[in-house]
Amino acid sequence: MNFDSSIYDGFGVTQEDVDAYVYLDIGLYGVDITRISSYLLVQLASAWKHRTLNTYSITDVIQSLEGVRQRARPPKAKPFKGVALSGLWKVHFVNPRFFVRNVYNEWGMFHENTQKFVALCARVAEAERQEPLPLGWQGQLAHEYVIGGYENRARKGKLTGEWLIFGIHEGKNIYLTLCQHSSGPEEDEEIQQALRGLCGSEFPELFSAIAQQGA
Repeated sequence: MNFDSSIYDGFGVTQEDVDAYVYLDIGLYGVDITRISSYLLVQLASAWKHRTLNTYSITDVIQSLEGVRQRARPPKAKPFKGVALSGLWKVHFVNPRFFVRNVYNEWGMFHENTQKFVALCARVAEAERQEPLPLGWQGQLAHEYVIGGYENRARKGKLTGEWLIFGIHEGKNIYLTLCQHSSGPEEDEEIQQALRGLCGSEFPELFSAIAQQGA
């Protein structure tokens, strides 16, 4: 595999690292590597080498979408709705590094007025008033906030992570990149331009088809 050297920038890997990852990692078993972008392979090889992400949480999604393996809860792929990324698809992957984010999401900690957290505190305070715990209310609050919050999120099937972005051309998935969630149209446009720059020459038919859809 011969990649454009610029796609290695900032990832701390070489072509030899990428080749080793592709050869050794069982997470890519049964997957057509030619439909995975060189950039995504660099992202995966970097996570594999530096252990910044559990790559199986990503390749498990790919294998499921490809029909290589079955999951108890299949990944839910959705098309992008915004104009900039129209024609592309996204699917979440969940990783232990997103644990805190999921807990925050469950209690609405990114909102200025989080009524769910207020209600949790009131519930723990009332339980403590009725039957004080030997070691105090702090442990109960921490347990319900962290463990209970994550379990609630998982039970509802709302665990979040980051995006695996892919396109579909001639009925086959073409996997492009891992990406953080965007916060609006401006970031969507930035993602679209980056994808064209990083993957456009590798999959020209896909991006040509997407451009025609948006015309």
